[in-house]
Amino acid sequence: MSSELFNPGLPLLLQLPKLEQRVGIYVLGWQKELFLLTNLPYLNDKPVKLKKEDNCIIRFLKGDDAYGFQTSIISVQFFPAPLIFFKYPQEINRTPFRKSKRFNLNILAKLMNPQNVMKFDVELCDVSETGCRVKLSGIEEEAFPVGTSFYLTFNILEKGIEADCILRNVRKMEDSLYLGMEFTEISQGNKETITAFIEMLSKVVTSA
Repeated sequence: MSSELFNPGLPLLLQLPKLEQRVGIYVLGWQKELFLLTNLPYLNDKPVKLKKEDNCIIRFLKGDDAYGFQTSIISVQFFPAPLIFFKYPQEINRTPFRKSKRFNLNILAKLMNPQNVMKFDVELCDVSETGCRVKLSGIEEEAFPVGTSFYLTFNILEKGIEADCILRNVRKMEDSLYLGMEFTEISQGNKETITAFIEMLSKVVTSA
């Protein structure tokens, strides 16, 4: 397995069977075949309760592909810094990130960072069942670190859509920022609405 998949600062998404939500972490270092070192995540200003031998799943994006692997915790330490040592993955699965069609849009939406309650008026540029891309202007790129969680709301088919998202990539073009978002929590009803919306657009495009 190539260690080139990892790089310092690479955002990861950590999922544990005992946690319903996923938490963001990032790569600090590794030694091939031995361990992967990351920061210890915090929720509500408290460290996530993790212990040795906890099994978990880690996912991340690299280029246009999504990766995932199963591992377990070797140790958790708090001094001199809060860190986690994971077993180095024996196998990493790769899948194309965009499995579904995306369609160019121009829909007003609201984006909120729940950590600092900052709200942004954005434009929904495209959407799929797994994520979307939004555009905004007048904000510095530093306000949007990759791996940050957001709450997104918009309307399609006369229905309000709400979704928890994680920021996967940021691209600056001219005076605007384009944010690539992956849905992390979205209701089945909202997902079905997006699917119906995409099917409707597919028919329009096909008949055009």
